[in-house]
Amino acid sequence: MSTLDDGTANPTLSDLRSSRWYTPGSEEIDAAHAAAWERIRELNALGNTDQARAKELLAEIFAPGSAVPGVFAPLHVEFGLNTSFGEHCFLNYNCVILDIAEVTVGANTLFGPGCQLITVEHPVNDAQARADGWERGRPVTIGDNCWFGAGAMVMPGVTVGDNCVVAAGAVVTKDVPDNSLVGGVPAKLIRSLD
Repeated sequence: MSTLDDGTANPTLSDLRSSRWYTPGSEEIDAAHAAAWERIRELNALGNTDQARAKELLAEIFAPGSAVPGVFAPLHVEFGLNTSFGEHCFLNYNCVILDIAEVTVGANTLFGPGCQLITVEHPVNDAQARADGWERGRPVTIGDNCWFGAGAMVMPGVTVGDNCVVAAGAVVTKDVPDNSLVGGVPAKLIRSLD
């Protein structure tokens, strides 16, 4: 439990973004979840038939100042308010963003179907802490002009540089330098794209 000594049992939204351990659940967090999930429910119910309303909902879901990505719903987002996109991004069907901590995506970045951006992690070496619900968020940062193949995942605390390609099904557990093609589980450098 020593890794959880700096944790909190009644977190605020800013606690979630602090990379400290916490147990989920508070009035503030529950309200933020409810607001996001209601908008996501409405977005997904549109069935991709009303792009104007979808754009309005996405602008409400994502962080203030975020560009609105193109989306083929369904989309699954935990909070939305911790996620921002640059211009001209796209998310294909069934993408998942667990944005306990910040998710920052650069311009012109594209995600194939079923991609996941995960900022939340649980204690690895403490089964009781996992059972008790302890978790923490670590930010995910993705550069400009990236392409993620179907089913690619980016795990907590990872930065993917500019001009990268992440192969379908890859699980990115470590930072990826600019101009790289990575693939596999865990993802490894396949070659430079210089």
